[in-house]
Amino acid sequence: MTKYLGIDYGDRRVGLALADAEVPIAFPYDTIDREKTDLWHALQEIIDKEKIKTIILGMPYHPDGRKDGKNLDVEAFAQKLKQKTNLPIYYQDESYSSVSAKTRTQHLKKRQKRDKGRIDRAAATIILQNWLDENL
Repeated sequence: MTKYLGIDYGDRRVGLALADAEVPIAFPYDTIDREKTDLWHALQEIIDKEKIKTIILGMPYHPDGRKDGKNLDVEAFAQKLKQKTNLPIYYQDESYSSVSAKTRTQHLKKRQKRDKGRIDRAAATIILQNWLDENL
């Protein structure tokens, strides 16, 4: 069974989501706080534990499809991730995924909103679900 890892890459936090090919529905998984956790070690643990076969990485584009400056950071991250994992990596337009995630979590209570990683996980879920909808 193919398992997918969706990634919303950020300078501070990296949101993660999971799905599998049998039931292609993405769900939030975890957030890695890059200031508190070694990103590469945490990702490798998750990839091994969940038996990930494919990575879907959110790529920032302008609404007209042009790449923006953040895409260079994401591409550098993807290149290093490919070297470390040797897994296939697919890009998915992440336009508005964080905005949509914020909208979808507005109903939460204040203490739940303090979990800044919630939006990152939700954005990763949206990125992964969009890719699944377009490709499976």
